Amino acid sequence: MTSVEGTEYPGQFAEFLDFLCEKYHMDRSRLFIEYSSRPPPPLKGTRAGYYEGLLSYREKNGHSEFLITVFKASRQPLLTLAHEFAHLVKNLKSGNFDKHLRPPNNAAEKAFDKQALNDLTEFQSTG
Repeated sequence: MTSVEGTEYPGQFAEFLDFLCEKYHMDRSRLFIEYSSRPPPPLKGTRAGYYEGLLSYREKNGHSEFLITVFKASRQPLLTLAHEFAHLVKNLKSGNFDKHLRPPNNAAEKAFDKQALNDLTEFQSTG
C-alpha cells in the first residue's frame, strides 16, 4: 500500500487493502490511500449528509494513478474503503473515470454497498 506519510490508519486497514488488491488484481503501485482528518465534502444534490470517502484519478507520465480518500468522519472506515474500491473496480472495467462529483445514484450506491459488505465479510472470515 502506498500510504500518506505521517498518517495513522485504522486497525486492519492495510491488510484489508491488500486483500482487495489481490482479489481484484489491482496493481498496488498505482493506488494511493489517504485517511484524512479534513472535513468531508457535503453530498451533491438534494440528499443531506457528506461523503465518507472519495475516489480520485489522474494521469501521470502516461500511467493512471488512483487515490482513495477515507475521511476519519467515516463511521466504518473499512466499509468505506471497500465501497470506494468497488467504484474503482467498476471504473477500471468500464474505462470511464469521471472526475466530477455528482449527486449519488441510489441504485448504484446500494450495489457498491452490497459489494463492499460482501468483501469485508469475506476478509473477516479468512482472518
